[in-house]
Amino acid sequence: MEYGYSVLMFVFSGFILIYAGLIALGNYDLIRRMYAVKTKDKKEYARRVAVVLALVSLSPFLSGLVALIGGGIEKMALPAIIVLIVSAAAFIALGIRIMRRK
Repeated sequence: MEYGYSVLMFVFSGFILIYAGLIALGNYDLIRRMYAVKTKDKKEYARRVAVVLALVSLSPFLSGLVALIGGGIEKMALPAIIVLIVSAAAFIALGIRIMRRK
């Protein structure tokens, strides 16, 4: 199970990307609380949500990649967690800017 963390992060990232892809293809019902958003252009809103989800999915992917390149989570636990936290914060901040853009 030396590379279990990397595999788990890649699978988790893949599931988020699949979800983002389904939303981008026009399945608006997958977006929770869509009824609360006062928007006339549901397609544009869904596209932005899909982009933000794709960005957020990069965080576990990068963390898994760091652990994989470093030789497993036993050797690279701290750097992998740091990459996960820092990249998640950066991608969420970028996602907020994307959602607020008009």
